Amino acid sequence: MKKIVAILSLASYLSLASTALAADTPLNACGTGSFSALCNLTAGNFGTVVGTLIQLLFVIAVVAALLYLIYGGFRWLISTGDKTKVTEAREHIIAAIIGLVIIFLAYFIINIILGFFIKGSNLSNLIIPSLP
Repeated sequence: MKKIVAILSLASYLSLASTALAADTPLNACGTGSFSALCNLTAGNFGTVVGTLIQLLFVIAVVAALLYLIYGGFRWLISTGDKTKVTEAREHIIAAIIGLVIIFLAYFIINIILGFFIKGSNLSNLIIPSLP
């Protein structure tokens, strides 16, 4: 009996729902926002998006390495002359400098390789080759 009452009450509740009418005008998903450039993404301009993402990753890596360098310098300042703390801080600083050198070398090597294999291409203007 309880099941029948529950089913009838659910049916009466659902029957009171009003119908939703779709709009006649199509939805414009590509408005005027900061990501509106992605709406016009084609094979011709896909390379610039990929190049921008790679450059963003390089910037994030450089910022992380600089923060690590600052962290090593701060640890050196608060080491109070303790030999082991100074050595650890120096290792942090050396690791951060090596990381920065690797990041910059990777950026320049990628640009050189792109310029060598794809004429007129670099990370800011990446041209993705396609088969004819």
